[in-house]
Amino acid sequence: MGFKTTKNVQTSPADLLISRLDRVQHRGNGRWLACCPAHGDRSPSLSIREQSDGTLLVHCFAGCPTDAVVEAVGLELGDLFPDQPAERSPLRPGERWVPRDVLKAVAHEALVALVAVESAHRGEPLDKADRDRLATAAGRLRAAVREVA
Repeated sequence: MGFKTTKNVQTSPADLLISRLDRVQHRGNGRWLACCPAHGDRSPSLSIREQSDGTLLVHCFAGCPTDAVVEAVGLELGDLFPDQPAERSPLRPGERWVPRDVLKAVAHEALVALVAVESAHRGEPLDKADRDRLATAAGRLRAAVREVA
């Protein structure tokens, strides 16, 4: 699992988010329920689920967009993702990726694309950093297709 470095202290995305929420209830391994900071929740309606790679899935049952939830606690969407390990060195000619690794990378990049598409669907413009990250995701998805083709 990756960690965010904040003031020389390493913090997982889950710890970073959970520490900023009210009335947090632990609901099992990697699952929490809390009050949504985006709409002045009185009873917990925000579901947080940690994926095996450390990525957080956040869902407000009242309908608040994820970016509004994280902004309400002073975070950004990128804070829901663990830091990426250093890029793997290029493969030697004829060497193949392990299919499990390709699928894991595809799932991560598809999630990045989904977040961008949801923002665009709501009519929210993507800033340059978001557009650049979406372009990176698209390139990685194309590379994954080439790997398994």
